[in-house]
Amino acid sequence: MSDMLEVLRTDIAECDREIMVILRKRLDLAISIGKYKAEHGMEAHNPSVEKRVIERYREIAVELGMNPDIAERICRCIMDESIANEEAVIDKV
Repeated sequence: MSDMLEVLRTDIAECDREIMVILRKRLDLAISIGKYKAEHGMEAHNPSVEKRVIERYREIAVELGMNPDIAERICRCIMDESIANEEAVIDKV
């Protein structure tokens, strides 16, 4: 394997770690939202907010020259995990 290929793969691995760190930060924010919702008797799932988030992902994907359908799929995975974290917090209260 060429040295350049190994360097590029190392760079991808670093990007993957950065993505996971950012996802952890996002999940921590979702947990904070879950606490707020629990304190105020709100449901974890909010379809109108979900729609706005999906639209935001799709718009950003287009801006960056990426496939908006794939961006939406990524978004839905992230939101599923966020909602699960919110629900866990709400269920504890």
